[in-house]
Amino acid sequence: MRLNEDRKIDNNVTGEENPKKPSYKPNRKARAGKRALRNTIFAVLVAAFSLAVLVFVIYHLYDYIAAKPKFEFISVGRVEHTIGATALIVREETVITSKAKGELVTKATEGSRVAASQELAMVVPSNMSSIVNNLRNTQSQISEVQQELIMSGKAEGAEHIYDDVDEDILPIIDLLRQDSMNGNLCNTSSYESSLAVLLDKREKELAKMDFDDERLNILRSEASGYENQLAKSAAIIKSPAPGVAGIVSFKLDGLEDELSFDVLLEAEPSKIKEYINNSQGAITSDLSVEEDENVARIAQNEEQYLAVIMSGKDVKAEDFAVDTTHNINIASVGVTIDNCTVVRSTPCDDGLLVVFSTSRHVESLIGFRTVNIEIVITSTSGLRVQTTSLVKPDYDRGIASIYINNDGFAEKVDVLIKDYDREFAIIAPIDDGGVPNVKTVIITNPSAVEPGDKVE
Repeated sequence: MRLNEDRKIDNNVTGEENPKKPSYKPNRKARAGKRALRNTIFAVLVAAFSLAVLVFVIYHLYDYIAAKPKFEFISVGRVEHTIGATALIVREETVITSKAKGELVTKATEGSRVAASQELAMVVPSNMSSIVNNLRNTQSQISEVQQELIMSGKAEGAEHIYDDVDEDILPIIDLLRQDSMNGNLCNTSSYESSLAVLLDKREKELAKMDFDDERLNILRSEASGYENQLAKSAAIIKSPAPGVAGIVSFKLDGLEDELSFDVLLEAEPSKIKEYINNSQGAITSDLSVEEDENVARIAQNEEQYLAVIMSGKDVKAEDFAVDTTHNINIASVGVTIDNCTVVRSTPCDDGLLVVFSTSRHVESLIGFRTVNIEIVITSTSGLRVQTTSLVKPDYDRGIASIYINNDGFAEKVDVLIKDYDREFAIIAPIDDGGVPNVKTVIITNPSAVEPGDKVE
């Protein structure tokens, strides 16, 4: 009680009614300034730390992704300069006509060599279409079983057949892939025709093999049974006799009786140009046959002719004189025909008409009437490198430098440029017998190093 009375007395002395106890209050501006200073210091520290981390990451990332020197041995190759053109293909052919109406079932492989009087196909009446379907389904199953046996290693010798055909297929697949990526579908039918011939060739070779498999034996027996049923009611198409043998094709475009070697030698260039412009590239086949309709053709010999009309400043009549030979590249089929002989060379309003003769790759081109070709004008062989491997090339003077791997260090070597195109260059050492040679390891991305740098 005493304490409370004292408090009352104190209050009375001040003359205030329940006064509040005084407290210390710091300046608000000072507190805000300290807070801002702390925030600024923290932000600076965070920024400095982030920058340090970023520098660390960039340094190590750059070290990781920085271009590393790439190496390869210098190889021997060639550089070609070509002229592009569209070629009209003509062969001396015998056309075979069907005497019946129905569906065509081939017995010989498209593009294969056949003998005189050999059975080539059957024309089956429409009421036997179900048996035709059964035959084709069985043939498809045969192919699947063969592939299964090959994959399991139970078909000795089949891998060699696949490898041989794959060598011809892969270039066509690569071209098809490149055209697809570029949105170019103009050559698709040509590629498909080429692939069909090669696949038929593979199946024909595989059919000769004894796989020693019961399933395959049963399927082949079934296929033979279907063929026998069809043969009883079908009209048989044979190679004419006597003496008509060669390469068979069931693809026709109606020009077989119109075009011949004599036409190419005697027709006006304008007429041949008309054939080139109006003819289809890959010739198609029609499995539905009418009576008295042409159903097959046989190239009676191994000769074929390619007629082109070339224009441009690089085309010189003296380079294509009769009896001269030239190499021709056909990318869509993946082949190069060496030593094609000029049998006609005639100047014309559009440039130069040239007719080439060759006995090679008739099977590869049997399904084409026109095809895009590259005619080799000049060719230089020697040590070949990618043009991107050249350092400061001076094409006018014919000199450049390359970087090579010399005992683990990058070394600069001056070279002569003998020839080049957009992709490759033929080089030679400045000193006879010196570097580079086929044992030289070249750095293919010279921008990744400097002379004297240690390389791994």
